[in-house]
Amino acid sequence: MTKHDTDGTASSPDRPPDAGDPPHTSEHLLPTMRRDAPLTAHVPAVPARAGAASIDGFDTDLRTFVFDTVLEGMRTSIYVTDPETDEILYMNGFMKHDYGVENPEGQVCWKVLQSGLTERCSFCPIDDLVRSEEEVPLVEWDEESPVTGRTYRNYDSLVTWVDGRRVHLQQSVDVTALVSANADELTGLLSRRAGKEHLERSLKQAVQQKESLTVALYDVNCLKAVNDRYGHAEGDHLIRSAANAVRREFGPNDYGFRLSGDEFVAVFVADAASVRARMEHARTALAALPPRVEPPYEMGFCYGLAESDPESPFELYELLALADQRMYLEKRRYHIVNSIDALRAAEEADQGTDGHSVAFDYDSDQLYEALVESTDDYLYVCNMKTGVFHYPKAMVEEFDLPGEVVENAAAVWGSKVHEDDRQAFLESNQEIVDARTTRHWVEYRALNRKGEWVRLRCRGRAILDAKGKPTLFAGFITNLGKKSKVDPLTGLFNRFEFEDDLRARLDARTASLSATPGKEQGLDAISLMVIGIDDLRHINDRYDRAFGDEVIRFVAQRIQSALPEGARVYRLDGDEFAVVVNDQIDVLRSCYAVLSGTFQHQHEHEGRKFYCTLSGGCATFPADAGTFEELVKYADYALEFAKGHGKKRCVNFSQTILAQRTRELELMELLRDSVEQGFKGFSLRYQPQVDAVTGQVVGAEALARWHCDRFGDLSPLEFIPLLEESGLIVPVGAWVLHKAAALCKRWRALCPDFTMSVNLSYRQLDEDGLVPLIVNVLQEAGLPPGSLVVEMTESRFAEDDEHARNLFDQIRELGVQVAMDDFGTGYSSLGVLKSSPADIVKIDRAFIRDIRTSTFDATFIRFVVELCHDVGISVCLEGVESAEEYEVVNDMGLDYIQGFLFGRPLLPDEFEAKFLKA
Repeated sequence: MTKHDTDGTASSPDRPPDAGDPPHTSEHLLPTMRRDAPLTAHVPAVPARAGAASIDGFDTDLRTFVFDTVLEGMRTSIYVTDPETDEILYMNGFMKHDYGVENPEGQVCWKVLQSGLTERCSFCPIDDLVRSEEEVPLVEWDEESPVTGRTYRNYDSLVTWVDGRRVHLQQSVDVTALVSANADELTGLLSRRAGKEHLERSLKQAVQQKESLTVALYDVNCLKAVNDRYGHAEGDHLIRSAANAVRREFGPNDYGFRLSGDEFVAVFVADAASVRARMEHARTALAALPPRVEPPYEMGFCYGLAESDPESPFELYELLALADQRMYLEKRRYHIVNSIDALRAAEEADQGTDGHSVAFDYDSDQLYEALVESTDDYLYVCNMKTGVFHYPKAMVEEFDLPGEVVENAAAVWGSKVHEDDRQAFLESNQEIVDARTTRHWVEYRALNRKGEWVRLRCRGRAILDAKGKPTLFAGFITNLGKKSKVDPLTGLFNRFEFEDDLRARLDARTASLSATPGKEQGLDAISLMVIGIDDLRHINDRYDRAFGDEVIRFVAQRIQSALPEGARVYRLDGDEFAVVVNDQIDVLRSCYAVLSGTFQHQHEHEGRKFYCTLSGGCATFPADAGTFEELVKYADYALEFAKGHGKKRCVNFSQTILAQRTRELELMELLRDSVEQGFKGFSLRYQPQVDAVTGQVVGAEALARWHCDRFGDLSPLEFIPLLEESGLIVPVGAWVLHKAAALCKRWRALCPDFTMSVNLSYRQLDEDGLVPLIVNVLQEAGLPPGSLVVEMTESRFAEDDEHARNLFDQIRELGVQVAMDDFGTGYSSLGVLKSSPADIVKIDRAFIRDIRTSTFDATFIRFVVELCHDVGISVCLEGVESAEEYEVVNDMGLDYIQGFLFGRPLLPDEFEAKFLKA
């Protein structure tokens, strides 16, 4: 019998290192549904325990339906046991057929379902379930059955049985056919694709269950050397041994997958400290394995850990990138130590220290390229025997030279020098040619490709031959103009240098593409990432702008340290930076992954703690954009999208983002025109709110609508967010309040207790003038405060926002009612009701859609009503659209109901005629 975790890798310590363990299936693939078992089977009667209380809704007919129809009709195995005695209380017909048993009820589960056991299975999850503090705990695990020889995915939980006691329920799905499809053949671990899919799900599950999840990325040491010296069979043995050493450290919910040839990922539902202890234990166990070849070699691996905090979780690529970065640091230390050990061994053997010189050889072209890439100056080299100069590519592009290798350079380059500086330039060069000096230092102006004069400083050194003749002349040309292109706060190049550099890169790439039309565009990609600090204003507000500048400097340093090879970073305006690289966009995404990993927790500067995250937007040339302006704009759009969809993420530009942003910008202009033209195109519709018992209209909710000539009628789901983004929601919200209050005053003459509900935006809460506005509206309309209800979404009540709560309290002190809208949409727990500054709770329409078939929805509504009434809060249910739905909810104690059954949003005259004058 072998128990597996959810990736299917075995945790048994008794298996040999070379044994491949069965892998886990990818959950998004449907498990094989067996069709060789009967759909129904006889279910023995389940008598109620004497004296046990009956459960609401579980009468005989319903119980029979659940067992005979639902459970017996499922093509998965289901059985129920007593968690204290392991007695089988129920097993469905599908499982009986699978295990070849007829009447297992009353027998002990491990005697029926296992083989050769004398006590409860050591891997049984019942103890974990009993210890769990969750109301409905759940354990998911994979199992190889010794009875059927098949692999099952098990889902175990504790539920309330028909007689009221807590029982153990297991549902099992046969995943045998899919296990091998997602396995790495050599190690039995998950494949790269299946492993990443499983890790994606694990990250989401860790957030939901508020658990730490740690990834260990490990790389087998010296695999190439082992393959070269002992053959690939021994290399395979090393890989399997390393994989199994780590696998033995897995707990019930841990698993692993093969990332590449010698790289693996192990996923642990645990914190990094405990995982580090396990990985060290695995490394020790691997090193202790007996050698199979002579001379023996050291078996080991290097690893890096990355822990995802459920409060601020990583994206998958961020987690793997951070673990890879840390693994690389350990790998680098490993190679350094090995090099030192080899040097000491050589010294002890008197190798290389006996006075004989050791040849040092290198490629001069590679040396030149390495030096060019290591400086912002222009490196030049001249063969003085031929007069041929070698200039760097950047200098060729900047000054429009005929090529990197130039003959008669004195004339070519001399023609670029300003006429007022040319004499000094030529004299200094002639002194080198005549060997009158070996040092060269001169400043002059030269004309660049844009027709601009750039001040340069040229320094060089001449090397003479045995006859005193110059043979080599080399040095650096410094662009002094760049000094004015450095950001004084961060020391990075500023946006002016950013524009010059990016334009130059794009021009060079465009010329390359034009010269070779059939060339694959991806090979000439230039990628741009714009990085923004999320919510820097919060840091400025908490401390001051001087400290905010220190944070900007801190971020700049972190970006520099995370740059990929060949990339450059620039400070743009405010809290934004740009990173440019002549490579694919994935290079920048990996850079962001590493960078964001350093901003998952608080930092401290000068005794002050701060927390900030980064968002990024990427675009690439020529795939996304064909010009400088387009590339920058599209990267900005991607950054805006990232910030608008949760922040703390990096987003690639897409045509969908462009179309959406173009439409948004046009709509914002049209909205602004409407507001400036006296709210032209805006109108209000009013949806009735009725007494839940009598069905009589007692109030209405004012709902904004907007029509424009260009796009016609637009949904509030589209134009309201744009009003909020642009700040136009403040004047529009004030307009809605005035209109709705005036109409409420008129309608109260027809219905004295009539109330009017108006939605508030989070942007209105940030305005200091909200409370005075409400006071002014009530006074102008002559409206009693109790007839006005202001609504805010549940999220504003759930947030720990002292300003918002104080604002709600001020509004209630006026006598105006406050309503919590869209309750139950997932932002908070029921506990928020206990201390909520709300007079009315509006249950979201999501809980009415399946009310006729969903026991959960009905139970939730009843519970919320009871809880709210206990603390003096009224309850309104939204979204009732049919008489059948109303029939289900009308005895739940609701105070108000709102929905299409009683009326759709109507114009004022239509509403008045239908609901008030009638």
